[in-house]
Formats: sequence, structure tokens, C-alpha cells
Amino acid sequence: MANISFFAPDTDAFVDSVIRHVGEYEAMTGDKVHLNIIGSDEFFANDIEKYLEMEGEADVFTSGPVLLWEHIDGGFIEPLDEYVAVDDSGFDFDDFIPNLIRANRWTGRFGDKLGNGPLLAIPVNCESYNMAYNKEIFEKEGLSLPKTWDEYFETAKKISSIDGLRGFAQRGTGAWHTVYTGFATQFWTMGCTDFSEEGRCMIASEKAVKVTQQFLDMLHEAGPENWTEQRWYELAMDFCNGKYGLIVDSDHYVGYYENPKISRLAGKVGYAPTPVNEKNEACPNLWTWSVVMNARSAEKEAAWRFIKWVSGREFLLRSAFEGNMNPTRKSIWEDESFRRFSGAWGDFRKVSMKLAEEDGHVLVTPHVRYRLIAERWAEALLNAYVLGNTEEELQKAAKDIELIVSHEN
Repeated sequence: MANISFFAPDTDAFVDSVIRHVGEYEAMTGDKVHLNIIGSDEFFANDIEKYLEMEGEADVFTSGPVLLWEHIDGGFIEPLDEYVAVDDSGFDFDDFIPNLIRANRWTGRFGDKLGNGPLLAIPVNCESYNMAYNKEIFEKEGLSLPKTWDEYFETAKKISSIDGLRGFAQRGTGAWHTVYTGFATQFWTMGCTDFSEEGRCMIASEKAVKVTQQFLDMLHEAGPENWTEQRWYELAMDFCNGKYGLIVDSDHYVGYYENPKISRLAGKVGYAPTPVNEKNEACPNLWTWSVVMNARSAEKEAAWRFIKWVSGREFLLRSAFEGNMNPTRKSIWEDESFRRFSGAWGDFRKVSMKLAEEDGHVLVTPHVRYRLIAERWAEALLNAYVLGNTEEELQKAAKDIELIVSHEN
């Protein structure tokens, strides 16, 4: 018998499933699991090293791209390749979607792409970015589904002319993920990038300024009225309540959209791929919610035992019915009960499976301080939104970001 701790944020469906069923794990193994659950805002700000350093506080913790990379530098990540190789014992590692496993491999060196290097974590939930839309509004107003970003914003403006509605939902605030979701998907689709191959920050390039300016202009015309205060959870709930016509954000929001207990749009949301560029290409970003073993854990054998349980097929299948979207295992997408469960959601399954398996990729350039990079970028967006000086704000941010990169390399 061992004592281990699981460290995670609140307001997460996977974490809720762990809390709900951990007693079964303890009865099955004899291990005792201490649940260390903190507020979502504190967790995603990633100032959590105090928890990771303390024995008994975080043997296993949840993380994802950007957050995970930062903890490599702190020495908190135990590579998992040897654990997988030595003890598969029904775990069926090959059942995980390969694209999601690639997103959790990295060397830790700026300039090296994801997919190379050690396995840093096991994905238990994934999100890419689809386009969800309020079918009631589209049918009532006779609107066509937008195919390009120009069409997306034009449609959003039409919706905003209707009393009580705004055209498109978009997360805001100075948090790093303000730039990571819908905005990054638009930014990369339109031919922009954060860094050149030589490591220069490119967010203030001529093309980047033009794309960013369109984004900010459309926020004023058709986006959230209080965009600088739009956190992800509240934004998803506002969409559920019919406040917006369109959103490009996490496809795992389906767990909220289709829950009739909290959403008045359950059964009335459409799902489609994100808008394309002039070459008919789309570049949706990707994020995985994964479980990590703390390299400083004194109970690594028990920690791996727990990781296998929470990322096993049985647990993840059950948690999918409890709102933990989207599945990271191929067999769950193909499970007949899950096919029936998700079959009522229109094109959701078709769109999101393709995003997870093929189209979704982590677009940002990995760096152990990418959270700081993204926060500085988000600060520039918010300043430009308020002050209207987009090029100047992006140029200042690009210089600061290059200092962050040069300091760490």
C-alpha cells in the first residue's frame, strides 16, 4: 500500500471524474490517494512549483502544452517511456491516438519540434478548435455557414445586428490561452507564425499586423461587449445561453453545449471545421490535457499505477459520459455506446475525430517559457484593443519576447 497525491484544478470534467471514482481505485489497489484540487485561475497561471516541490502534494498532476514545457525546466517531469515499455499489462498504449502522443513528446530545446524526445505525459482529454454555431439563429435568419475567415466575420456582423445578440464568442483577459485557441487558429491559417525558423519573433510582421487588426476590429463590431474580461468557462456558458451565433474555440465544449441541465441550446448547436484561407487550408491549434508523473515523487511505482488507471480505457470511456471530452483513445471513439451517445450531436464526431487524428496540431513554437511569451502577446492584444495602436503594441511585444527567448537559451 502506498500514499500518493493527485494535483489538479477545479472546473474540469476529467478531474471531476477522478474525484467521483477515486474510492474505487483505493479499494482495488489498497493505495490511498490525496486529492489536492485548487482553483482553475491559480492552476492555469502555472505558478504551482510550490506544490510540485512539496512531498506528498503532487505525485501525479495534470498539465498540457505551454504549462508542461515550463515544468521541464524546473525538473518536475518524469519521462514515461520506460514505464510504458516495461509494464503495459493491459494498458494498451498503442490505443492512444498517435497525433496526441506526438504532442506530448519534446526534447525541451527551443527550435526542436514536438514529436521528438521523451514521452512527458499521457493524454486523457484533448481539444482542438472547431466552429460551433447556433442553428436556431442560422435557420431563422437564412444565414449560410461561413467557409473563410472573411465570411466568418461578415456573418458575425449580421448576427450582431439582431437585438440582444453578438456575432461571435471569443475568450479574452491577459491569460496565455487568449492567444492559443480561436485567435491562434485564425493567425496560423492566414499564414502567420510566432517565430521564424531562425528564432525571430514574427508577431509584428506586416502580415501578422494585418491579420491581428482584422481580429481586433471584428471584436469591436461583433465580439463580446466585455472582451477583456472573457474567461473560457463563462464564455462557454454564455454560448450555451444563446448569447452568440458563432464560436471558434475548444471542441470539448460539446460537454457543456449538449448538456440540457446547463444549456438551452442542447441539440441546437452545429459543428463544422474552422474557416479556411485562400488556399482552402485551415490550421486548427491543438491542446491535450494530460497526466504527468512528478520527477520528485517518492512513490513513482504507485504514481504509475494511478496514471495507468486514470488513463486506462475503462476509466476514460466512463468519464466521456461524464463530460470529459474529447477521447484520446481510438477505441473509445469507435465504442458503440459512445457512437450512440455522440451521434445526436450532428457532425461533432466526424469533425472532432478528424481534428484529433489529422488536422489539429500544436502550432506554437515550443519553449520552456512559452507561458510568458503568450502572456506578453496577449497583453499586446488587449492594449491594442483598448488603445487602437496595433502595430506599435505588437512591435513592443515582439522585442520583449525576443528578450525572453534570448535569456533562456
